[in-house]
Amino acid sequence: MQSATSSANLKAFKASRNIAVLTSTNAMSYIRQPNVKLLVVLFSTFDKSCKTCANANRNFYALAKQHKDINFAFVNTQPWRAKELESVLFFRLSNTKPVSLIFHNTKVLRKLVGANYQKMPGYLKAARNIITSGHLPMYGNKLANGSFSAVVISDQYQAFLTKYLNNEKNYKALAVALGKRQKWTASQKVGYLSQADANNQALSQCNQRWKSKGNRGACQLYMVGDEYVYGKSGPQIKAITAAIKNKQTPLDKYVLKLKPLKNNKALAYAVNKNGSWTSSYVFNHSSVRSATKAVLASCEKRRLQKNMSSPCSLYYVNDRKL
Repeated sequence: MQSATSSANLKAFKASRNIAVLTSTNAMSYIRQPNVKLLVVLFSTFDKSCKTCANANRNFYALAKQHKDINFAFVNTQPWRAKELESVLFFRLSNTKPVSLIFHNTKVLRKLVGANYQKMPGYLKAARNIITSGHLPMYGNKLANGSFSAVVISDQYQAFLTKYLNNEKNYKALAVALGKRQKWTASQKVGYLSQADANNQALSQCNQRWKSKGNRGACQLYMVGDEYVYGKSGPQIKAITAAIKNKQTPLDKYVLKLKPLKNNKALAYAVNKNGSWTSSYVFNHSSVRSATKAVLASCEKRRLQKNMSSPCSLYYVNDRKL
């Protein structure tokens, strides 16, 4: 491995079959070409004034030798600080460190600043997952200021988004806010009894966090259930919200617990104005009337303990959902 990486010079790059060697002037036209393969682009140099470029170049060359199924491009910026303005503005390149970008069909999926290519296997795996999972619409073809695309590819937001996508509790929503210099915040709410409640609570908590930091502007919904809605209009989001229904909720999980239990049985619940809720269930009563009376009393006690204003309602009696 040492002998292979030590030969990572411009001559070796040009001789490689899956590395395109570009200059600052032709890099953007190459990147903008549609490409069904993943494309890894390294903006770097052999100029010694860049302290970390040599390591990045070696790691990039080694990665290219390992992955023949991926296209690679090396943007040779010489002299180092004379970068093409369009590339800098589009991809927010560093003036002091090499930058590697992973593309698919012109969309930027991940960004690595510096020479730490130990992260690259994980980034490539994540990029493939983005493609196969249908999440490409979340990503953009530029990382300029004021674009949420620069936030989406960060490790912090990716971890936050993955947590949301992996959560199977209905109903759920995610809201985000973006400010100057790529400041952002986000909130996700899961396990609500309706999609509208999840939307409202995600926006409410997100706005509270955003305003508490002295920021201007308001949060927007990013995900409604499993639907990507960022940038969509109010009527469009309303229609998407209305279409998400009849999902299994946490209450339905209690129903599953009740089903094998003896009659007479009942489940009651209360929902607060902010979408939070509580519930109670009973079983093995002498009559339906006894079960419903007992479950409502138990639910009301819990509701009052939580200072909830809306009264309890029956949700399930014996084997019938109300």
